Amino acid sequence: MKKLFILGLLGLASVALADAPAVFKKCIACHGPDAQKIAPGSKGDKTIAGMPKDYLLTQLKGYKAKTADNGGAKAIMYGQMANVSDEDIEALADYVSKLPKKQ
Repeated sequence: MKKLFILGLLGLASVALADAPAVFKKCIACHGPDAQKIAPGSKGDKTIAGMPKDYLLTQLKGYKAKTADNGGAKAIMYGQMANVSDEDIEALADYVSKLPKKQ
């Protein structure tokens, strides 16, 4: 029974990742495959899943411009966003904003 449950969860995760924009692969190590992991160096207990798209766009563009600073590991985000196109930023913000928030 336990194995079936785990396999079901893995199946759901793979379906969710199939819809993810390719650039989301950069996010998984710190934010998790469902964006519900608290990233290393983050302050507080917030995850990025389900954040408003406009907020995510502002933050991601700020990290690309090296002006965003949420008190976490901003240098990592600066590096991650350095070569991400505006189109990919838009797709990433849209995708993450639609993910369910952590319960």
